[in-house]
Amino acid sequence: MQIYIEYGLNATIKNISSVKTEQCYAPVFFDDPIDIDKIEGYMTYIGSDSQTHASFDQATWEAYERAKEEERARKQAQAMLDKLSYKTVLDSATDDQALEMRPLYPEWQTGIEYTKGTFLQYDSILYRVLQDHKSQADWTPDKAVSLYVNVADPQDAYPPFKKPTGAHDAYSKGYGITFEEKHYRSKIDGNVYSPAEYPAGWEIVEEEN
Repeated sequence: MQIYIEYGLNATIKNISSVKTEQCYAPVFFDDPIDIDKIEGYMTYIGSDSQTHASFDQATWEAYERAKEEERARKQAQAMLDKLSYKTVLDSATDDQALEMRPLYPEWQTGIEYTKGTFLQYDSILYRVLQDHKSQADWTPDKAVSLYVNVADPQDAYPPFKKPTGAHDAYSKGYGITFEEKHYRSKIDGNVYSPAEYPAGWEIVEEEN
C-alpha cells in the first residue's frame, strides 16, 4: 500500500496521507498494516526494488513514548515552578508593591481560611489580613477593622478602643488602640478587654519626641 508521508526525525514517520499534500509528499510502501496510534514507530528504508518502504519498529516507538512522557513531565514541572514563583512574588510583596499588582490578587470570599499578611481585594480595594481567621459574610474587609487593613489608606495606628463583641473582632497581639487619651498595644491575641479591665493584656506606648 503506497501512501504519502511527512518525515520526522531519523527517518521516522510523523504524518501520513492518502493524497499528496504540502506536508505529506513522499510516497512510501507500508510493509505492515498501519497502526495510526503508533505512527511515530514506523521507520523507512530503501528496499530491493529501489522504492521507499516502511515497517514498524517497537524500540523506536517506545523511545518516542518515553521522550513524549518526559516532555509532558517537564512541562508539568515548569508549570508548577511558575505557579509557585508567581505565588511567592505575590505573597512576599511589600504594601507598595502589592498596590501596583492589585489586579493580580484574588477577591475576598466567605468561608476561606485567611492567614496573616495575605493580600486580597474587596470592591476593587486592596486589603491585607491582620490575623489568621476564617472569613464570614458579616466580617467584610471594609467593616472588620481588626481583621483587615486597607493598604492604600491605612487605618490610624492607634484607633479609639472599641469593645469587641467576640473572637471575630478581638484585638490581636501587637494591635494598637487609644484608650483614655493614651496609646496601648495588645500583648496577647484574642484580647477582648480594655486596658482598664485587663491591664496585663496591654502595654502602654510611650509618645515619641
